[in-house]
Amino acid sequence: MHDVIRDMALWLACENRKKKKKFVVKDGVGLIRAQEVEKWKETQRISLWDTSIKELGEPPYFTNTVTFLALGKCIRSFSNGFFTRMPVMRVLDLSNHYECIKLPTEIGNLVTLQYLNLSGTRTKYLPVELKNLKKLRCLILDYMHSLEPLPPQMVSMFSSLQLFSMYESQYKGDERRLLEELEQLEHNDDISIDLTSVSSTQTLFNSHRLQRTTRRLRLLDCKSMNLELVVYSKFLRHQCLNNLSDVKIFVYYKLLNLTWLIYAPSLQFLWVQFCKSMKKVVDDERSEVLEIEVDHLGVFSRLIFLTLICLPKQRSIHERALLFPSLRHITLFDCPSLRKLPFDSNTGISKKLEKIRGEKEWWDGLEWEDQTIMRNLTPYFQPTQILKKI
Repeated sequence: MHDVIRDMALWLACENRKKKKKFVVKDGVGLIRAQEVEKWKETQRISLWDTSIKELGEPPYFTNTVTFLALGKCIRSFSNGFFTRMPVMRVLDLSNHYECIKLPTEIGNLVTLQYLNLSGTRTKYLPVELKNLKKLRCLILDYMHSLEPLPPQMVSMFSSLQLFSMYESQYKGDERRLLEELEQLEHNDDISIDLTSVSSTQTLFNSHRLQRTTRRLRLLDCKSMNLELVVYSKFLRHQCLNNLSDVKIFVYYKLLNLTWLIYAPSLQFLWVQFCKSMKKVVDDERSEVLEIEVDHLGVFSRLIFLTLICLPKQRSIHERALLFPSLRHITLFDCPSLRKLPFDSNTGISKKLEKIRGEKEWWDGLEWEDQTIMRNLTPYFQPTQILKKI
């Protein structure tokens, strides 16, 4: 996504040479002095990539700037009043700004802001003044491992919010309260989040709104939770996981299968690791008990990446052969009980398949319905070893 924004910024800069004052694009040019920043008063869009701004003596005067992309190590610290002279700012992207530890309270003055990306920063606290951003549509807080709990009712105050992402950040606050605030947002239709507790997982799967709007989900470090008891509830009859595209599950010791994922027709990425009781990805017998009417050839029809690691009891991905029309990469490590892959000569192999990674000893011990499918898959196999630690 960032590369797309970058390419667009460069393209706009080239296409508008006659309007140079409207666009500033700096990519890896080193240090920018305060005197040059002062010349950007009339600039509408600023894009800085791996370019540092020398500490400013006074706040920048960006009265016409609507887009400010400052990625990498652009600004070491924000001086007092840094955001006080940006009256029409709509897009602020500080992602991967590792030295960004503290945001000034004046960021709450950006009342026209619609997009805020703080991913990959070391910011610990979000100023309570962010509640003033009533027009905010996108809030991205991915990979923020230092982030402390958000101020109460902050998220629910973003009445215009359409996208909320806190993915691979391992939120330290009350996950259930956060989900309840997200559930209150009328316009939100895209959520990415990590969950680590029984109560928060139940909150998500008991809410049709949260199910419909969750796009990326990480379930991790819940050794005692029986996930099946949580997800096999009334939600299965409503098929509300249409938006779910990315699922990662770590350290669920009581997890037996992921049959509920057949209600996620848009699933593209599936990663399961350290689930020592898991036996099947999709349990056909379980699906019959639940009266799930799904064409088994359509299961995982959009899946691109499948990764299964350290699943000692894993016996199958699916009992029957699947088409996997979108599948590109398969990664299987330390799954000694998995002796068959869900392919046969009738369903064939996806034209998009690029590689199958795993231990050579495991591959050599696989059982095949016929030798044709083995010969067809062998060119894609790449013997690889992997460290078992996360």
